[in-house]
Parts: sequence; C-alpha cells; structure tokens
Amino acid sequence: MAGLVALLALAIFRIGADGPATPRTRPGPDVTSTGPTTTATSTSTSATAPTSGTPPSSTSATIAASTPPPNDGLPLPLPDLPAAGLLDGLAVATPSPDAPPYQRDLMDGGDWAYDPATGCNTRERVLIDEAVVAPQVDDRCRSTGGRWRSLYDGVEATDVADLQIDHLVPLADAWRAGAWRWTPEERLAFANDLTSPDTLIAVTGSTNRSKGDSTPDEWLPPDRSAWCAYAGAWVRVKARWALSVTPAEKAALAQVLAGC
Repeated sequence: MAGLVALLALAIFRIGADGPATPRTRPGPDVTSTGPTTTATSTSTSATAPTSGTPPSSTSATIAASTPPPNDGLPLPLPDLPAAGLLDGLAVATPSPDAPPYQRDLMDGGDWAYDPATGCNTRERVLIDEAVVAPQVDDRCRSTGGRWRSLYDGVEATDVADLQIDHLVPLADAWRAGAWRWTPEERLAFANDLTSPDTLIAVTGSTNRSKGDSTPDEWLPPDRSAWCAYAGAWVRVKARWALSVTPAEKAALAQVLAGC
C-alpha cells in the first residue's frame, strides 16, 4: 500500500510539474467513414495551480491537458502514414508466457490521476474535452449541462452518469501486448494519456461493458459507421505505445481498414 501511495504521488507531482500542454482534440479519421462524425470544439484556457489547494473557478472551456511523461521515449511520435500503413509496422506476437498475471492497479495505480494544476482528474478532463456541447464546470470539476455523443453506438447523453471513460485499447490488452515490461511511470502515463484523443474516449456504460478487454477480432462497435474511426484509433494507440498485435487482431483490423 505504501508503494502504491508513493506511485500515485509521483504521478500527481509530474502532472502538475509539466504545466499545461496543448488540449487534446479528436482528429478526423484518416479513412472515410460512412457514418456521421461529430467533433467537439471549445476554447482552451491555461489553468494555474491554486496556491491554497482550492480548485480553480468554474469554466465551460476545455482545460489544458498534461500527462506524466513516461521513460524510454514513450509515447512515440507517429509517422505520417494512414492507419493501414501504421498497422503494417506493428509487431505481430502472441502474449508472452513470461508476462505476470494482469492486475489493473499495476496499470492505472488504482484510480484516475489527479492534476492539481486544473483541479480535475483524468475522467473529468476527458468529459470536458469530448463534449459536443460544452458543459458548465464547477469548482470541483463536475460537468453539468453539456452533451456528449458516444462513438460506439451513436447515443447522445446529457448526464455524465451515463458515460464511462474507455481505454480504447484496454489496459488488460496493453498489458498482454507489452506493457507488462514497462516502468510504473509508463503504465500510469498510458492509463491517463491526454496527449492524444485516441487513447481515452467517453462512451455509454453499456457499450463499454460489452467491449470489456476485447480486441477488434472479438468486438467492434455496434454502430458500424464507427468501425473505421475505431480501427484507425486502435492502430494509432498501438503504434504510439509500441504495443504488439496478435495475428487475429491484425487480420480483423486490416479487414475493417480495407473497407474504409
């Protein structure tokens, strides 16, 4: 327990010390999708860390994102390639028998990271970023009055209680695909990655539970118009974080991308 507390403290310190970074914005897919694409736009503001520990005042603007930097150069810069080209560059492997059993708290430290510079945790900041209609945000970083569109099923939500923040590449799959070799700092950085709009996404709780830790050969969004965006984001996450794909996973991704 003492080690976990120290690890979370380290993550919080590093998030605050890095200062505000460029807000995450969801890029258009590099492949054509047959379904509608909705992008939330908002004005960003740089938040300063409160000196007394009091959360910043209410704002409906996007809070600038920062993420604890991992070691060893992760995440990697993406080459200027379409998703199909990135897929060809991914390592293909089956889970290593040497990998220790997956434990979620070894990936995320047991909870979302908290950023004292903004007064928000990772979940709260993803909700602010992904709102189609910007919410009002109180001094405890709670969002009300906004609207969100769940990519997986196209459902629009106006209550954050109906939404869950999904790791698009599940933590369990990342572990099997190579994250078990990472440092604790790298795992925390992946679990709270706000430097790309692909890693974390606000979706309905029912679709998040349906997906679980499945890979694209096992599960795809019920809304078929989201398949191209989903497959493209999956490949970009794996490429940025140097994670492998299984043969079946690669085949499923290639099949989806071929139709985009």
